[in-house]
Amino acid sequence: MKLLHKTLKIYLLFSLIIFIISIPVIYYLVQDLWITDVDESLIYQKEKIVTGLTNNNLDTTAIAHFTLLASNFDVGIEVIPLSEGNFEIDSIYDNNFYDETRQHIEPFRELTSIVNVNNVWHKIIVRKDLVESRDLIRGIVMVQVTFFILLLLGIVLLNSYFSKKIWNPFYFILSKLGTYKIDSEEPIEVEPSDVKEFNQLNQSVQYLTATNIQIFKAQKEFTENAAHETQTPLAAIKNQVDLLAQDNQLNENQSEIINRIDKNIRLLTKLNRNLLLLSKIENDQFDKSEEINVSSIVSEICSGFEEQIKIKNIAIALNITEQLVINTNNYLLHSLITNLLTNAIKYNKPNGEIEISLIDNVLKVTNTGLEKPLPEDKIYERFYKQNTLTESSGLGLAIVKRICISLNFEMNYRFSAPNKHTFIIAFNRQ
Repeated sequence: MKLLHKTLKIYLLFSLIIFIISIPVIYYLVQDLWITDVDESLIYQKEKIVTGLTNNNLDTTAIAHFTLLASNFDVGIEVIPLSEGNFEIDSIYDNNFYDETRQHIEPFRELTSIVNVNNVWHKIIVRKDLVESRDLIRGIVMVQVTFFILLLLGIVLLNSYFSKKIWNPFYFILSKLGTYKIDSEEPIEVEPSDVKEFNQLNQSVQYLTATNIQIFKAQKEFTENAAHETQTPLAAIKNQVDLLAQDNQLNENQSEIINRIDKNIRLLTKLNRNLLLLSKIENDQFDKSEEINVSSIVSEICSGFEEQIKIKNIAIALNITEQLVINTNNYLLHSLITNLLTNAIKYNKPNGEIEISLIDNVLKVTNTGLEKPLPEDKIYERFYKQNTLTESSGLGLAIVKRICISLNFEMNYRFSAPNKHTFIIAFNRQ
C-alpha cells in the first residue's frame, strides 16, 4: 500500500468513527435543546394565562367560553375551573392526540398545572405540537450529515491533490533510486523542495551515492590494475617453469612439484583473465552493436570442446532450429557460451549427458550432475564453487550473469529430477 493511501486510510477511518458517533449525538443534543425550548415556551404560556385570569377577574362562564374557542381554533390551551384543589408542581410530559387536520395521531408536549386564581382553583393545560420540531431536528441533522460528507470528500480530494505535490520530491528520488546504477558513476539527480526534511533526504542520498561511487571506482581500479600488473610476472613465471620442466636432470619428485606449480600458474592466469574481463564488463568497455549469428557461434564453440567431451565420455545432443542473428558483442557472447559449456562439462559426471538447444531466441544448456538443485542465491556469486574442484576459479557463472545483465539477456536456472541442471538464456532479437 502506498504511503499516501495508508495515511489517507487512517484519516478516513478516524473521520468515519467520528461521523458514526456524531450522528446520534447531534440528533439527541438538538432534540434536547428543542424540548427545553418548548418546555420554556409552555411555562411562559401558562404564566400569561394566569396573569390574564388574575387581571381580568373572569368568571366561570367566560373561562368556559375561552376554553371552547381555544379548542375550536386548536391552539392547545384548556382552562378548567375546579371546585377544590391543592398546589402541585407543574408536570410536563409527552402525549399523543388525534389531529383532525392531518387525520392521524401526532406527538405533543403537554404541561399540566393546578393554580389558585382569585380564590378559585383552576387546572390549566397547555400543549404544543412536536411534529414541526421533529421535522426541524431531522432537517438540522441531515444538513450536518451532508456537510460532514462534503468535508470528508474535501479531505480526500485535497489530500490527494496537495499530498502528491508536497510528496513529489520524495517520489522523484524514490524513482531515481529504483533505476540508479552505481557503475554509471554519475551523481543521483534530486528535485529541490521547500520542505526541510526532503532537502535533508536529498543531501543524505547524494552523499551516500557519491561515497559509494568513490568506493566502487577504487575497487574497480584496484581489480583492473591488479589484473593488468600481474599478467607480466605470471607470464615470466610460466616461462621459467616451462624451461625448468625441460631439464633432463629432474627426478620424479621434482617433476611432480613443477607440474603442480604449472597447474596453479594456469589457474592463477585464468583467474586473472576472468577478473580483468569482469572489470571491463562493469566498465562497459564493449561495443554492443555488432551483428552476430548466435547459431553459428554455438556450433563453433561446441566443436571446440569435442576433445574434452570425449575424455569424460559425455553424450552431447545439439538442437538448433533457426539461424538467430542479433546485435551484440561478439567477444562477450563467445565468453557467455564458452563458460556455460565449460560449466556443463566440468560439473558433469562420467558417461553423462549434455543437451544444447537454440529455439525461439532461447538457448538452453542442460547437463547431468548432482542429484539436487543448486542454490540459486549463491551460484552467481563470485568464487562460489559447486564442489571442491581445484581447477575451477568460481567465476564462470558470475561472468555469465554479468554478461547477461550487460547485454540485456534474461538468465534462469532450472533443475529437473533426478540430476539434470539447465541454464536458460533468452536473447533479445534486435
